[in-house]
Amino acid sequence: MATIIQDYGPIYGEPVNGTVQGRPNGSVYVPLSNTVDISLAANTELYANGTMMQLSNYMTVVANSQDLSSYIQTQLFTDAACTTAFNTPRNLTVGRFNFSFVNFVASGSTAPTSGVSYYLRAQLMNNGVPVATSSVIEVVGR
Repeated sequence: MATIIQDYGPIYGEPVNGTVQGRPNGSVYVPLSNTVDISLAANTELYANGTMMQLSNYMTVVANSQDLSSYIQTQLFTDAACTTAFNTPRNLTVGRFNFSFVNFVASGSTAPTSGVSYYLRAQLMNNGVPVATSSVIEVVGR
């Protein structure tokens, strides 16, 4: 009696070539790693607009997430090492990974000081835990 060894397809939920078996419509793209990038135009300044913080140019944040329940968080610090938060971070909509906007900090924030450097970054968060962090961008208060 012979033994037949036969491969079978991917198991439900198993990633294969950037797609996942068993997702709606056959499969959904899943990136190989979590990433988040942030960009600003040169010479962007940070200023208060009433109780909302704004940038003088649009900020763009793009992430690749392995989990649709992840969200992007924008953070502002007073030091380049990102250890001292300037104010409360802003959590963006869960499941959206491409944003362009100028208002990025919750209302009631402290106004920036003119001529002082602040440091902006984004993190891709999952259940309150950072899974990817962008580079840090310096912005100047006005």
